[in-house]
Amino acid sequence: MKIYFAFSIRGGTRNDNLIKDIYNFLKEKGHSITTEFNLIPTYSESLFSDNDIFKRDIEALLNSDLLLADVNSPSLGVGFEIAFALCNKKRVIAFLEEGKILSAMINGNPEIILIRYKDLKDLKEKLNKYF
Repeated sequence: MKIYFAFSIRGGTRNDNLIKDIYNFLKEKGHSITTEFNLIPTYSESLFSDNDIFKRDIEALLNSDLLLADVNSPSLGVGFEIAFALCNKKRVIAFLEEGKILSAMINGNPEIILIRYKDLKDLKEKLNKYF
């Protein structure tokens, strides 16, 4: 399966260890991550214009089977990607650590599968249902 893995790049603080662990989890299951380039944000940020990044990311999203989003950190970009994916009939799965507050636009959307988790082990167990 081709997965667009969305997480905050500029918008807020992200847990890089969590991102890498979930990326490795998906790769070990044989999935293709269409946003591998975002695992090296300084690479993307320093070599490409915002317009180039936008075009690259939209193409990657359109060529994906679904979008998996880390919504632990508020991010305009991730919110846009989720909306764009839904408008293009892509399945969206988002994950959020228990106890964190989430935008009603994500939390209240019945088209988004929202996974709340306690820790990395719990998140992986819950993701196994979909991957």
